[in-house]
Amino acid sequence: MKEFEREIIRKLLSSIDLIDIELPKNPDEFTIEFTGVCYYLEFRNNSLPKHRIILNRPLITGTLNGIEVGYLGFIENSEFTLECYTVSDSLHPDCRQYEFKPSYNSSS
Repeated sequence: MKEFEREIIRKLLSSIDLIDIELPKNPDEFTIEFTGVCYYLEFRNNSLPKHRIILNRPLITGTLNGIEVGYLGFIENSEFTLECYTVSDSLHPDCRQYEFKPSYNSSS
């Protein structure tokens, strides 16, 4: 998991007062799936709620390798999913090697 993804996840979790959730440290503790227009990073933590929660605040947008992206979080069955999406371009697996640059309207 990249440091910028950790920061985004912490921001999203802080909106529901779950800032102390331990995030995965090893690559075998999370999965990443690319669809072409987005990617999903998923991990399990038994401290997460079982009921479905959509984390869309704060609004997190910016660029990743020059491509405009946004991030959402989902919790269900003690699993967290971070979705990185784009509207106009495609995302390739190597995009995560670049640093995420938040846009001016991304909330802190």
